[in-house]
Amino acid sequence: MSSWRFKDKLILADALGTTLTGLHAIYASDVELSLESESEKDELETSYSGASMETFYGEHISLNFKTPLAMSGTAGNEPAFAPLLLACGMVQVADATSVTFTKGAAVAVTCLVRFGKNTHNISEMKGNVSFALEKGKPMLNWQFKGLFSAPVASTAAPAVDWDRWVRPEVLGVSNSSDFKLNDIKRTLHKITIDLGNNVVFDRAINHEEIMITGHESSANFTLTAEELATFNPFDDVAKVQMFEFTHGTATGKKVTIIGRYQMPWPKYTSLDSELTGYEFDGKLVPSGAGYDELTIVFE
Repeated sequence: MSSWRFKDKLILADALGTTLTGLHAIYASDVELSLESESEKDELETSYSGASMETFYGEHISLNFKTPLAMSGTAGNEPAFAPLLLACGMVQVADATSVTFTKGAAVAVTCLVRFGKNTHNISEMKGNVSFALEKGKPMLNWQFKGLFSAPVASTAAPAVDWDRWVRPEVLGVSNSSDFKLNDIKRTLHKITIDLGNNVVFDRAINHEEIMITGHESSANFTLTAEELATFNPFDDVAKVQMFEFTHGTATGKKVTIIGRYQMPWPKYTSLDSELTGYEFDGKLVPSGAGYDELTIVFE
């Protein structure tokens, strides 16, 4: 008898109806696959103590992983993870020079997870994503739910094409990373942006579905604390201000993230340099038009 390496995992994903091949491989790390269900105990009354039998139902799958914030490679092309963004409730609009994503209705994807000798087909997958932008490589953290089907024996792993996953440049001055708050440049140490989707497995007697029932997007970022005459965030509490994060040196390697942010009370924090910074942990709020609190542009 033999098992397999725990890291022997391969994820393929794309739009519903797609025949998945190695061309649809996801450049994933820290992959976590878990089977979830509900249960109901018999609660049998007896003259002795002990566990009751349980009935299990409502099986579905949770799939979490990380990918780099891959670039488009060519102006007007979508990044390799575009189908995953659509499954997280982003809407895509492209022209000859850029691809723009804003909030909207989610479009489910189909997914295949090859976990060593077992392969799981996951249908109707939807989820959430957060952007982790710190020193080093920009990353995306994905959390998905999908409908369950029993695993089957794996066939030979397909040849994969990682060329679609255009490696992002390291965050830093040399690669044109920049940040503005209320159209004023500020010194950024890290920023995390979370779509905040509420992803649920909805089960009725004759229907099962993965749904995004709502969202509350948020952003947490740390800036250098300056003299109040230069930067006084205490005066801006509760105001809605725009922030803009930009990164990348050339066409096909650029990304811009724009957020409509309600300023929270700042929190004092110690920076790596042991100087003082302000940490902001607040919400991205839409205008009266709706779905305009977050914009992501690849150029």
